[in-house]
Amino acid sequence: MANTQGTKYVFGSPATLNVFNSAGAEIITAVLSPDIESYDITHECDTEEVRNSAGEVVGHIGYNNRLTLTVNFIPSGTSVANAKTAASLPDCNGTAIITGAPVITVGGFADALNSVTGNRWIYAGGASIKTTQTGKATGTITLKKYANISASGAATNL
Repeated sequence: MANTQGTKYVFGSPATLNVFNSAGAEIITAVLSPDIESYDITHECDTEEVRNSAGEVVGHIGYNNRLTLTVNFIPSGTSVANAKTAASLPDCNGTAIITGAPVITVGGFADALNSVTGNRWIYAGGASIKTTQTGKATGTITLKKYANISASGAATNL
């Protein structure tokens, strides 16, 4: 484990990741650090400029506040079967719970990385599993969190 004297840093990517399909069934149980290699969080929102008749910007509208999180992980387990299960990916509108990550504020979300009760991360597609001939498999999953959606489990069938 790293330690420091002097200036302090946010170091590593500690966290636990649990992934669920759109029906709410858990498909990946506790991908733990150090199996999480990294995560990259981005704040996004949609904006619109309001212009007057001379074309000058006189207002700015922001909406659809959201976070996008990309998690890079190593599928692993206590057996080969468990490692293969950890390489599973959810269907669209699956969810994920992240716990144990550093508490940081991003884009108005007080605890941006961790899943607080009733506010899971939403999977909207774009995950991948990469295997190689000579090394470990790696996975990448991209998740979203919206200010006005309380994702708590199973998606609603329409």
